[in-house]
Amino acid sequence: MVATVPLVRPDEDPLATATEGQIALASPLEQSVKPPVDNDQRADEIHLVEDAPLEHHMDYRGLAARRVKVKKIITYASALLSCICAGSIMIFALYAPQFQTYMGYSQVQVNLLSILGEAGMYLTTPIVGISADLYGSAILSFIAAILFGVAYSLAAWTYAAHLPYFAMMISFLLIGGGTACMYFGSITACAKTFTSNRGLALGLPITAYGLSSLWQSQIAALFFTDKQSGEVRVPSLFTFFAIFLTTIGFIAAVGYHFGYRPDVEFVAGKKLQPLSVRLEMDEQTPFLDDQGGFGVPSSNRASGLAAEEIDGDDDEDSKTTLLTRRQMILAFASDWTAWGVALALFATIGPGEMFLNNMGSLIRSLSEPYPSAATNVSIISFSSASMRIIAGVISDHFASKTGQRYSRMLVMLFFTALLVFGHFFVGLGGLQISSGRWFWTISASLGAGYGAIFTLAPTVVSLVWGAEQFGTNWGVLFIFPAVGSIVYELIYATIYDYHTHGELLCYGLSCYQATFIITGTSCVLAVIVWACVWRLGWQRRGLFI
Repeated sequence: MVATVPLVRPDEDPLATATEGQIALASPLEQSVKPPVDNDQRADEIHLVEDAPLEHHMDYRGLAARRVKVKKIITYASALLSCICAGSIMIFALYAPQFQTYMGYSQVQVNLLSILGEAGMYLTTPIVGISADLYGSAILSFIAAILFGVAYSLAAWTYAAHLPYFAMMISFLLIGGGTACMYFGSITACAKTFTSNRGLALGLPITAYGLSSLWQSQIAALFFTDKQSGEVRVPSLFTFFAIFLTTIGFIAAVGYHFGYRPDVEFVAGKKLQPLSVRLEMDEQTPFLDDQGGFGVPSSNRASGLAAEEIDGDDDEDSKTTLLTRRQMILAFASDWTAWGVALALFATIGPGEMFLNNMGSLIRSLSEPYPSAATNVSIISFSSASMRIIAGVISDHFASKTGQRYSRMLVMLFFTALLVFGHFFVGLGGLQISSGRWFWTISASLGAGYGAIFTLAPTVVSLVWGAEQFGTNWGVLFIFPAVGSIVYELIYATIYDYHTHGELLCYGLSCYQATFIITGTSCVLAVIVWACVWRLGWQRRGLFI
């Protein structure tokens, strides 16, 4: 038996003449964009397909599916490689005290370097996210390689030659920008490539990012620490990062370039959403209901909407319409729950960043013997990384199990409450009472809460507002942890310097107590905000998160 397909005139676009049902039921592989060919070659290909046996079609489809699988593996491997190396900025606490003792910086100046690194990492994310959506992850990884090479080379030179403070400021700003490009390119590639088990798909690269500081802190302790003084050889460490991260950035850029990229179809010159996005309704691109809010379309509307042009005229009888890119951005910006998520991230990630970057000075404020900074950086990294993957797997299991399902927001509330415990334990004098012996519990609890929220928040964003604009939406929300980090680090530095009484270092509970009371209170606020956006926002709209 011979398989027959309708002949298409060489001057016709087969997608433009296809019916909605034909496009909706077609395989994503069959709808991929082909490079332009001349009309004679195109007609010959059609005749060859018409005369080919059915088993040849099946062999071709199987081969194409295997190629897609290999490309997805390449993409995921590139994302994991990038994330496992991208978190160099998180070991700032290891060498921050030497900026005070060797370079003569005040605590405010040291914190300003940390703030600039976070500003470069967070405040650039709207641009980075939009670039990821428009140009792909390979470009971002290439830019990250350049930024890391320049930034760490300049930082090493500045430290060794005692260049002006402004040069170090520029270095950390560029380090933050390189981190943003490498990290965002990775998770955006994963969000667009894997559209099921979203918690696990995003959880693994985010976990790898958390693990990066664990192995990097141990590398710094083993190979870049003076055995006699116990201090980090900062110029050598910065030179290592300059060479290593530049190499990783170029390798990942090649991997993304040859990896999987979601298909985009064009009908009559108008851009359609990827077919894989439009056909899977549970965790895919959002639909706009007749009240102008985000809602969940019923399954019987899927086939009719699958081939609808995003910027086409709305069907007056349809209760849901696919969103254009501009409509998605406007709907996101006008959604009060998006601002709630932003506030919750401000109140949780900001204090977490403050603790990570000031742990060195916090340890020095305790009585001797001091807890090991390198060990506690590793504890934070391990707890953060392990909870990122555990939180993703648990949230996916709760949300997809048969029978009674549980929302991911329950997991979010639990880990936010863990942050409340950690901050109040420090603020109420728990470290002073235990003489620092319980410092590891604070590192573990704050690292776990910080890491879990970093996994759950982007998962929630991709579920509520869709995968197609994930880079843009998450990039906009990523600004608020940066602002929170800046605010809380300035609070810490101001209170710390106030109690130094003219000295470089501060000792005792007064150095940090007020700061951690403030951060603990902000985490309580975050618990309230998460509950409100979940129960009063998404649940009332019929969204199961």
